[in-house]
Amino acid sequence: MEYRRACERCHAPLREESPAYVCSNGCTFCATCYRQIEFRCPNCAGELVRRPRPGALRPADGPPPPDPLISVRRGTVQDIGSTAPLFDAYRQFYEQPPDLPSSRRFLEERLARDESVLLVAERDGSVVGFVQLYPLFSSISLGRVYLLNDLFVEPRSRRHGVGRRLLEGAREWGAREGAHYLELSTAVDNPAQRLYEACGWVQDRGFLYYELPLAH
Repeated sequence: MEYRRACERCHAPLREESPAYVCSNGCTFCATCYRQIEFRCPNCAGELVRRPRPGALRPADGPPPPDPLISVRRGTVQDIGSTAPLFDAYRQFYEQPPDLPSSRRFLEERLARDESVLLVAERDGSVVGFVQLYPLFSSISLGRVYLLNDLFVEPRSRRHGVGRRLLEGAREWGAREGAHYLELSTAVDNPAQRLYEACGWVQDRGFLYYELPLAH
């Protein structure tokens, strides 16, 4: 793919690793313009999708075996101090501005109200990754479902099987709670897709995902 070096609308410079969105004809827009033009190319009216990061979709070796020194357990409010910086970094990956106080407050509220399940991965006593599950229900299967909404591993601990251990922990939690299935969504260029599939997750090609933004 040829990476264009500027947004076609505001002409802001774009590096190869910059977040950008493209249509099927290659028209390229920055993240700000992408939202302002409501996710459609003004030239051809085609849907804009996120441009793959360099190397994101290159073939790679399969996930490594988990490090035996990594343990996964349910997190509590006592883990907020070590988990909030990772949660803030996770949000930045999805193009949100850094905001550690708000990230900390959000996690505290979810755990205090028992509105989510936080699983943390530890190595040598330090939290190196986390998964956050939100409890839902399925009207079709008439049972509990968990949305695996957040998965993040600190950069220094990647390629050591932390993500795999967290996914295994999520599966074990769901099974123990009698959930019918787990579900997740992820960016089209997220290289973690290989990990999900290696851990038994199956891409759903039968349904479309929609969202309706609401004013705050």
